[in-house]
Amino acid sequence: MTLYVDVIWFLNFCIDFILLWLTGWLLKRTFSWKRISLASGIASGYVFIILWPDLSFLYHPVLKLLFSVCILIMAFGFRRPSFIVKNVCMFYFVSFISGGGIFAAHYFMQSSSDIVQGVLVTSSGGMGDPISWLFVILGFPALIYFSRKRADDVKVQKVNYEQMTETFIWFNGTPIRTKALIDSGNKLRDPVSRLPVVILDMNVHGSHFPESIQNLAEDYTRFGDSEICAQWESKLRLVPFRSVGHQQFLLCVKPDRIEVNHSGSNWITGGALVGLSMTHLSADGQFDCIMHPHLTAEAEAVQAVPASSF
Repeated sequence: MTLYVDVIWFLNFCIDFILLWLTGWLLKRTFSWKRISLASGIASGYVFIILWPDLSFLYHPVLKLLFSVCILIMAFGFRRPSFIVKNVCMFYFVSFISGGGIFAAHYFMQSSSDIVQGVLVTSSGGMGDPISWLFVILGFPALIYFSRKRADDVKVQKVNYEQMTETFIWFNGTPIRTKALIDSGNKLRDPVSRLPVVILDMNVHGSHFPESIQNLAEDYTRFGDSEICAQWESKLRLVPFRSVGHQQFLLCVKPDRIEVNHSGSNWITGGALVGLSMTHLSADGQFDCIMHPHLTAEAEAVQAVPASSF
């Protein structure tokens, strides 16, 4: 039987490419098509071992695992050990699921087979398994479809990052560095002073405040009962807001100043309140502060002042 090694290599390249892409897609990794292609090309080179019997030791499971780790680092890079472990586990999970499906389909559609030394042997010709080719033919359209969908998700993610700003909020001479989201839906203002309210995640920044302030942020009804030092007491406000049809109050603090770095411009403002929220503002930790859009809208009217460096 004639063995077309180049054709079999190409088949393995396509399968490795799909498996690596599936690994990155399922784990939502950011990857380069060039790196995926390079890793697939090197991984599929394993097929040439059949031409050199002296290299059969490379089929040892430990060496295969090390080779897989190198391929995954080449495809997705190296950040930390847990990152690599997740990649390896997902890669082998996808490989086992796909391989099991191919084997089941092959066994179902194969009309003849032999048992040679306890191993099931089927006749597939010298150009690779037809079921594997079917996997490739069906896999690439799915790859293209989901890649486009993923590209749309990346565009949305990019828009979100463009609405992010680095913000320093000063209290009693101490800065709090935050990742703020400019939310056009944040219309909260103090009804008395009409100052806009910036919302700060106390789950992230609670340690910057005295325990008495943290307790009030959890339960504003203790406002008159708690002992608060004069340094903070004069800065406290209760701002009403509506949540799911109920009237509530948010504990707010008047900051010394707020320094904003957005779109290459830096400016400082003191005309705002900071609401202390005990609710996680971002489930994935992308931001820990919600900026009032009024503050960024004022940027063009306010003379840019270089923010302090930290």
